[in-house]
Amino acid sequence: MKKQLINPFENDTVSEPRHIDKAVVTGLNDKPLEAIIRQFESLRAGQRPAKKKLSHAQFVVSSQAGYGKSHLIGRLFHKLSGSATLVYLRPFEDASTCWKSVLLKMVQELDFPDNTELEYCNDNEPTQLEAFAHGILVHLIADAVKNGDVRTKNKQAMIDYLNGATVETFRSSENKWLRDNYKMVISQCSRQLQRNGVRLYASALSWLGVLFTYTYFPAEYELRETCRDWLQGGTINPEEAEQIGIRSRDIPNAEMGSGESNELCKHRITDFCRLAGFFRPFVFCFDQTENYGNDIVLAKVFGLVIQVLTDETYNQMTVVTTKQDSWSKSIEPWWEEAHKNRLSPPLELEGLNQKQGAELIEHRFRGLDTDEKHRFIDAQWLKELFQGGSELGIRDFIQRCSNRWLVIEGGTIKPRDISRCYKKAVEQIRTQPKRFVFDPNTLYWLVSEVADGLPDLTFEKYKSQKGYFTLLWKLSDTRRILFGFESEANWKRWQAIDREANIHYRTDNNVKAVLFRTPELRKIPGPKWKIASAINAAQKEYLHIIQLEKPQMAELYAARDLYVDAGEGNIPFQRHEVLSFIRQQLGPFWDRVQRSLASEDAAGGTKPPDKITKELIEEIRRIVREEKFMSADELINRLSVSISPEALHEARAHIPQIRVHVGPNTTMIQWQSDK
Repeated sequence: MKKQLINPFENDTVSEPRHIDKAVVTGLNDKPLEAIIRQFESLRAGQRPAKKKLSHAQFVVSSQAGYGKSHLIGRLFHKLSGSATLVYLRPFEDASTCWKSVLLKMVQELDFPDNTELEYCNDNEPTQLEAFAHGILVHLIADAVKNGDVRTKNKQAMIDYLNGATVETFRSSENKWLRDNYKMVISQCSRQLQRNGVRLYASALSWLGVLFTYTYFPAEYELRETCRDWLQGGTINPEEAEQIGIRSRDIPNAEMGSGESNELCKHRITDFCRLAGFFRPFVFCFDQTENYGNDIVLAKVFGLVIQVLTDETYNQMTVVTTKQDSWSKSIEPWWEEAHKNRLSPPLELEGLNQKQGAELIEHRFRGLDTDEKHRFIDAQWLKELFQGGSELGIRDFIQRCSNRWLVIEGGTIKPRDISRCYKKAVEQIRTQPKRFVFDPNTLYWLVSEVADGLPDLTFEKYKSQKGYFTLLWKLSDTRRILFGFESEANWKRWQAIDREANIHYRTDNNVKAVLFRTPELRKIPGPKWKIASAINAAQKEYLHIIQLEKPQMAELYAARDLYVDAGEGNIPFQRHEVLSFIRQQLGPFWDRVQRSLASEDAAGGTKPPDKITKELIEEIRRIVREEKFMSADELINRLSVSISPEALHEARAHIPQIRVHVGPNTTMIQWQSDK
């Protein structure tokens, strides 16, 4: 039987910048990368705490699709690993909640490992949020020791200890002093903030209590989740707030409207960046910005977001990538002059020359069969490809290489099929376990733009009394469906949501409210909620809480990736073609949204997630190390336990030596090294 081969040129897009191929083609787009890094270095210069602002957002422009905008962000992330707190931002869909969307994604991004070489944190590896909190707290405690506010027998020895302390050091049971005196420590750290002239929208004591609790008390799961909710601008219980040290005035109102919530989230982002002056600057990368050109209001609000970040936010660098024609036709016309002036002169991306093309081919064959490489490489073919010293876009070149590979291997070059592109997008999501988090932008887009075209249905943007519901479906049979997008799990907040949904239902019993939940979010209602019985009763009448599982999330999130790819010109299909395909493809999702609550209840609960154990991770490591190269399906069949593809990649992500090759039909797993 012929051995299974993989097309080294199958992957021609970047869907997660942290996972780019780190092999760099000599000289390609080095100039814009170096220009961005120079700007970043000016933020780091000088003493801490820093209080610096850049005059412009860094504006990266490509003349056409496929010139490596997302890849450049990936290179930037790897260059700045350990020097910056990195945030990758896909487009928001609802202008009225733009800051809420940015903050939610920001906190989700902070859950990535501080070490960009890893997908998941191994033992003793902190997340970006833990590194952020630890860096700030250590600096402030050291200041308190220097100033004599925290007394110690040997001041210099304590300062040296603090400078070398890790997150694990502070978590250690041996560090009894810190645990026993943490309220005093927080109080003294707050004093250091005041001495340094740092003013926050929320109380310094609240911020420090949240950062301290989240980072140094990992066993306190409920309190850590409450800290995350607060960081995301969410409502929290007063009892838990008191345990953490959050001031009563810093507990958000459970019934605040969408405008108030959006403003609060903007203030959280500002506070994050002010605190970054004691540690590392933030880097915000706005990618796939062509999507903002679909809606004039979105385009305008995007400009406002960039202006606010540039003018009002310290210790951060903003990067904006765009395709030139999309920018000039669909976004720039709607920006005010003040917004345009916040962008740097364009940093233009380049295409490949012949020498760089040959180098890219060498990189793509790294670790694969050298005989196949020798069959593929043809100097004359390359020369003809780059006639007259011309340049090619990276994606165009990779696609031409892919076609040549198919011909050499005896295959046929087929026109790109939209269903194959979608299958590949689904597989790509499955291999990125960090994508399986609540994404209100994708969900909003699905039930608005994608749903606009379903038979017997019209939709409209809707602002309910408190703003908990932002979209309304009107079905031809007089049914009405309200949609809300809520990641919080506070009982008072859900009591308010239920109250408003109930008012609509009592007015018209053909109305129901739909809200989505994803696996990482806490269940609604919570097991200890005093209103649990009321929420459970509401779910039988008018409150439809749809719990999405990972296989369905992969299909939904891949749908949006496919649409964004069409908008960026990454695939040879127009947006309207993608929307038409998706509407048909997601039939089961539309049915679930529209089904009665009785039939949803009869469908049963969600399947318990597969457990990711150390034993499973080690078994995957052993099999792939032995086989060197195999398909994901083969690997699943070899395992001693039955798991889903999503669970396989969640476990596999803990093994940095494994490389994944994604295709529309087969995902291949490769062992790279024993280092």
